[in-house]
Amino acid sequence: MSRTSSLGVMAAMAAMSLLLTAPGVAHAQAPATATAPDARVETALKAAGLGFLIDEGDYRLDYKVDETRSQRVWIASGTTSLPPLEVRDVWSVAARGKGTVPADLAIHLLQENVRMVLGAWQVSQGKDEYLVVFLAQVNADADAATLREVIEVVMYSADRIEKELSGRDAY
Repeated sequence: MSRTSSLGVMAAMAAMSLLLTAPGVAHAQAPATATAPDARVETALKAAGLGFLIDEGDYRLDYKVDETRSQRVWIASGTTSLPPLEVRDVWSVAARGKGTVPADLAIHLLQENVRMVLGAWQVSQGKDEYLVVFLAQVNADADAATLREVIEVVMYSADRIEKELSGRDAY
């Protein structure tokens, strides 16, 4: 690595550090906890003709991807606000593993993120296991067509990586 690119990497890391520690940034991004399903989601899902269940206050959709595969997608009732924006998460699980995420998988997911137009791969790390999740954010007031499009992006993205990683249809 050249001295110039080394300095660029160091500058980028310093900027990220400042962004992550800036007052109010973490607070602005903390999602609200929904106690009840958000009626705006239900209205949009019904207008899109999509069936759903309520799962701990969030909306759960079970999609048939093709004749042999299915994928479960959740839409959060809780929203995050960074005025004037209000967004909600739409996500789907692609993999689960014991321990911590393997480095080669983490690198693969980062490489996949480069090609994504909407949404990104995330790893949710628990004490003894991890989840690989594809998550996209959508305007909290999204209309039926927009919400359906985001749901489909999440669903197809998660199913593609689930199939690539395991060949199974668990999620």
